[in-house]
Amino acid sequence: MVDKKNNKKKKDDVVKNSRIEKNKKQRYDIAKKEHIENTVNVTKIVIKVLVVLVIIFSTIYVSCRYIGTSGLIIKEYSIDYDSLPDSFYGLKIVQISDVNYNKKTMPIKRIERLVNEVNSLKPDIIIFTGNLIYGEITKEESKELEDCLIKLESSVGKYAVFGEDSDSSKIIIKNAGFLDLENTYDLVYNENYDPILINGISSNNPDVDSSFSYFNLENANNEIFTISLVHKSDMAIDILNKRDVNLILAGNSLGGQINIPKMGGIIKVNGSKEYIDNYYKINNTDLYVSSGVGTRKYPYRLFNHPSISLFRLK
Repeated sequence: MVDKKNNKKKKDDVVKNSRIEKNKKQRYDIAKKEHIENTVNVTKIVIKVLVVLVIIFSTIYVSCRYIGTSGLIIKEYSIDYDSLPDSFYGLKIVQISDVNYNKKTMPIKRIERLVNEVNSLKPDIIIFTGNLIYGEITKEESKELEDCLIKLESSVGKYAVFGEDSDSSKIIIKNAGFLDLENTYDLVYNENYDPILINGISSNNPDVDSSFSYFNLENANNEIFTISLVHKSDMAIDILNKRDVNLILAGNSLGGQINIPKMGGIIKVNGSKEYIDNYYKINNTDLYVSSGVGTRKYPYRLFNHPSISLFRLK
């Protein structure tokens, strides 16, 4: 009787163990299936995220490298001045800055379009505020560039200051009809009436006193309408520490190259750490900083297309 009970118990244990093992296997198979499904789902999510990131960064790259550096915007400003002589009312000034010509990112065809665009505005005065060439160019390219810039037309005059320009760059600009105003000035007449003063400060060897030497003359007009030219925008303070002027035109900053809405330009270069955006009012002086035409080492722009500035004085 005892053996029968033991045998029955053994049989029950075997059945029970078999059922437990079967349940274990089922649970294992279910867990394995869930693990595989979770792994597949995670892999799909990771792939989707990577694809989205690739699309985003590719879009940003294309926008910065090709779309952002293309075209040419004309930034127009109309400025009223009580001290402007009547003969200069409506004077049109076009400012060109930071062309940074080179074969890869700023070929001669873009320079030709730039010249045509400037001439279409029929400027009275053309201002160049530095950095014509980036890198080394051949003699043939220099000649081609000079022949192109000679075609720039103005009714009153063309004036220049320089940035990191080499001697050959300066020669090209001067041969194109620009008057070098570094550390000096010029009295500008229109219809032979009261003149205005345009002066410039050198970036490499600044001499603000020399640029304002007009005011050392015995018959100098201390109230003369004055436009100061400088390449590095932060040098505006050097000018204003010496003398109040009506208008300062500067370059160098490239508008920060990468311009984030509500944040402004994010790449700051030496000489344009403080003044990087388009416009500042400093006491009674208007400071306009050109964001330029070309780029530098990194050929990128974002929300900051190449531009020239058109000023209408009233």
